[in-house]
Amino acid sequence: MSWLGRSFGSSQQGRAEYGLRPAFGPSLPSWRQIRLLPRILTAHEKRAALSLIILVVFGGLALSWRLYEKSTTVTPQIGGEYKEGVVGNPRTANPLLATSDADLDLAFLTHRGLFSIDDQGKITEDLAESWELSPDKKTYLIKLRSGLHWSDGQPLTAADVVFTFASARQEKLASPLAGSFRDITITALDDGLTTSFTLKEPYVPFLYALTVGLIPQHIWQGIPFEKWLQSEASLKTVGAGPFRFNSLTRDGQGNIYNYILESNPYSYEAAPYFKKFSLRFYPDMPSALEALRQGMIDGLGDLSSQDKTNLNPNRFIVYDITLPQYTAIFYNPNTNNALKEAAIRQGLSYAINRPDLIQQALLGQAQPAASPFTFGEFKTKTNTQTITYDPTKTIQLFELAGYSRTEGDSIFKKGDQLLEITLTVVDNEVQLRVANVIKQQWEAVGVVVKIQPVANYLLQSEVLTPRNYQALLASEVVGLDPDPYPFWHSSQVAAPGLNLAQFQNREADQLLVEARQMFDESARLEKYANWQNILRQESPATFLYSINYSYAQNYSVKGFSRSIMGQPAERFWSADGWYRRTTRSRASK
Repeated sequence: MSWLGRSFGSSQQGRAEYGLRPAFGPSLPSWRQIRLLPRILTAHEKRAALSLIILVVFGGLALSWRLYEKSTTVTPQIGGEYKEGVVGNPRTANPLLATSDADLDLAFLTHRGLFSIDDQGKITEDLAESWELSPDKKTYLIKLRSGLHWSDGQPLTAADVVFTFASARQEKLASPLAGSFRDITITALDDGLTTSFTLKEPYVPFLYALTVGLIPQHIWQGIPFEKWLQSEASLKTVGAGPFRFNSLTRDGQGNIYNYILESNPYSYEAAPYFKKFSLRFYPDMPSALEALRQGMIDGLGDLSSQDKTNLNPNRFIVYDITLPQYTAIFYNPNTNNALKEAAIRQGLSYAINRPDLIQQALLGQAQPAASPFTFGEFKTKTNTQTITYDPTKTIQLFELAGYSRTEGDSIFKKGDQLLEITLTVVDNEVQLRVANVIKQQWEAVGVVVKIQPVANYLLQSEVLTPRNYQALLASEVVGLDPDPYPFWHSSQVAAPGLNLAQFQNREADQLLVEARQMFDESARLEKYANWQNILRQESPATFLYSINYSYAQNYSVKGFSRSIMGQPAERFWSADGWYRRTTRSRASK
């Protein structure tokens, strides 16, 4: 008789000796029989049996895990600490005084405004519960959520709203937001929750201005405006954000290198998953990147294309976030006679090969820009024509402006005057790479180019405020409702205005004023299309490219969900939903 491949004969004695029954019998093997298997199986049969057992065990485990996964869900858990790396050093966490990225990062984590921006870039209520707009489009009634408190437990009311925006426009405070609220009547209604904002003229993007964080009247009202920045409350801040101040640490030179936040128990939102949120400040990007690689921090933003390639993709995830910004060359006709002529400015624009520039200087990590509008319908429905690479057109325009080249001389001249331009650029690796490609492309069409690097900390005082440049390579972040008025209206040519190209045109000014008052989107876009036609003819700047904001996080951190933002600090608007710890719980039916 054969059982499991071994022959034993047919005698009862043989069966009794081994305790076996015929394979065709009605009974299953007993435990005694199973224990004898190793003695009667061949080596090959033992390996096969072991493989079968392993397969059954692991198959069962896999099936059990699949059933467990299907019947449960991953749930974030509260706990742990998140560490963000920031290049720079903060002066303040007060949102009315924040100017640098480091300042704004602190302000966004510790404060909340009446409105915020959702993951799709749309305006949404934050501390505000509801709002109404009058038929003439000039008065906004905005009602707070009931029961709001500051991070020190004090009530947050409409009086705080009025105090915030009335303070922002005070000349002694010198807030960068002053212009946004200067001509607005702001009144708190008797219910203690509702605030009235009355504008002189309709202004379509007004709600975006109300995303700035509110500040508590009971903290700031006793401090003179000119001393706000130096006050203790400037950094040991009280706000209404998801996190509140815990502690800070300074180095021997007095610079902050660690700023620790904790969960705000008085926030109207659900408690953040991370109980602590630290910001660690670094003097430059290389040192911050090294800290990220060493695991000293969990996240770091504003990465260049080269920075991204140097990160281990198995440890970090890099988010490329749409940021409404553009990089351009701004021409100052007041410091270079050649730049007074539109034909020269146009010729310089036609001489730029944007795809080649992006590939050489930015490793292809940018999109060509043809105007101040870089995304959405503002881009697709207003850019009716573009200036593309055409060096032949450049030469024609230079000649039209009265410049020429003699035989054997590659440089354009008008009389004894060379066509010569100094290009001012921030002294960092990426900007210098871009500037050098521009220099090559301009020199190829007969322009003498000098690059003038300037340290970032001197840019404002020595270059922007005195308008001390001939051509300036710079980037401008224009916001999710990209109103060009602050950057291109003639009223903004002097500092602190942002009209870096010193562009002045009455017709263009009128179009900008009319467009920002139009709630009819089609009519507004038509105004901007007409404005761009003027901008193209005058060419006060050469638009180069727009680049996404690249943000890296350790793979262990979950919950980041922002795909578009108006400024880099807005990456923190979802920080209360970030987490590392998880558990599994039964899925609800």
